[in-house]
Amino acid sequence: MIKKIFFKLFLIILLTNCDYTPIYSVNDEDRFNIEVTNFEGDREINSKIISKLRVHKNESLELYQISFNTSYSKNIISKNLEGKAEEYQLDAMTSYIIINENFKKNFSVTESFKMKNFEDDFEEKNYEERIKENIADLNYQKIILQIKKIK
Repeated sequence: MIKKIFFKLFLIILLTNCDYTPIYSVNDEDRFNIEVTNFEGDREINSKIISKLRVHKNESLELYQISFNTSYSKNIISKNLEGKAEEYQLDAMTSYIIINENFKKNFSVTESFKMKNFEDDFEEKNYEERIKENIADLNYQKIILQIKKIK
């Protein structure tokens, strides 16, 4: 008896659906036709930005051509008494040019992070890669924001 009630309840819930939509799905207002025409600079950051922009490929919409140049540097801020680095400053600067048939817009994004030196070089490299991925995410969001402002 309990199994039948549970099965009916489960079936009702399954059939009624709750209108679930993923958080990161592309909305109608986020539909663009973006083409990356030129890119220079840090290979890792560039490849991550380009892979995020590939989602916005729709031939039926207005074309936005983007070219960008990234620069990335890792500088030592402080050293210990032995001369080993204790803290680093990670700087990333990206300059963008967005071209459409009606306009041309230049803007740049600068990000800075402080990072402590890890004892394990592998952990330090992984952490630095995560920071680069976060930089690419921030740049992607700022590109989309700039296109929305123009649109």
